[in-house]
Amino acid sequence: MYRKEYANFYGFLGIGQFGNNATRKFEEAGYPCVIANSSVEDLSTIKNAKNKLHFKNGSGCHKNRKKSKALLKENLEVLIDEVRSKMPAITTLFIFASSAGGTGSGMLAAVAKILSKTLEINICIVTVLPSKSENFQSYANTIELFQEIEKLDCIGATFILDNSKHRDKLKINDIFFTHLDALLANENGSDYGCLDRSEIDQLLRTSGMALISKLGKDNSDKIISSLTDGNIYAPIEQNKVVKYIGLMSCNVQVEMDEIYSQFGMPIDSYIGTQSPANVCAIMGLTLPRTRLNEIKMMAQTNVEIIKKNMESANESLFEDSVDFIGAFDSVPQKKVETKVSSLDILGEFL
Repeated sequence: MYRKEYANFYGFLGIGQFGNNATRKFEEAGYPCVIANSSVEDLSTIKNAKNKLHFKNGSGCHKNRKKSKALLKENLEVLIDEVRSKMPAITTLFIFASSAGGTGSGMLAAVAKILSKTLEINICIVTVLPSKSENFQSYANTIELFQEIEKLDCIGATFILDNSKHRDKLKINDIFFTHLDALLANENGSDYGCLDRSEIDQLLRTSGMALISKLGKDNSDKIISSLTDGNIYAPIEQNKVVKYIGLMSCNVQVEMDEIYSQFGMPIDSYIGTQSPANVCAIMGLTLPRTRLNEIKMMAQTNVEIIKKNMESANESLFEDSVDFIGAFDSVPQKKVETKVSSLDILGEFL
């Protein structure tokens, strides 16, 4: 299947600054894309995007999720129509939005559920966690978003990137493009096994956290380490919960025992051989509870510090009151007497 044919099955919607940036390479590669933002300025930085949507009456959400949700309510039908008209053939839509920001974080879960029901297609979420040098609002937004994501029962794979995994966050976007594009391209197959398009789609329909790795021909022995150590994703839980595993191998003979030992025994594995690169997808993992609780703790610590600092700021500048203006007055100030009437004086004697 030629790229133009299969690319039309997979659409990309980028919401907010992260979403706008992270979908850029997918559009350049020929996938149908729409980017949406509440900020005209942010949209203007994406120079060659074909389909841009500015949310009416939006001027940025400055990490305010409530403001983002209000804008979504006002622009919902326009967004649905934009996706439907620009991506008429898609069977899976990848929605990109930061967990920490305003526009994307506030809209992501709601948009995922609405488009899943309205368009009757598979929805995959792609989000990114804040680094350890971020601030309270970023951490708080992340926790609020994942409380919403956890309740979604209508989406497929959730890809959770992590800004703490690389100094250059834009590089994380590039690496993820390389991973996902290699999976969607599905270049593999021999008499020893072929991972077909229906199996790719089954992997993408699998709910839970997902990982993808791509390695060159000479690095098939590094697949596990590329998924557990030097990657761009949130750390996985060590509970060995996994639903499906997909592997496109450069070899004709494929051993899965080490992968099962590391990630757990899946419901099924889809294996392709003689691929130009080693591509492995681990699907249906539990959400990264440990990492998210770390972010929650940072939010709680920060809010306590901020509250304490604000309380200190409300204290008086001086411990006691002082009066320097009259310090050198030599004549005591005359006592101001209140005038009383004759009747008042008489009253003293009655």
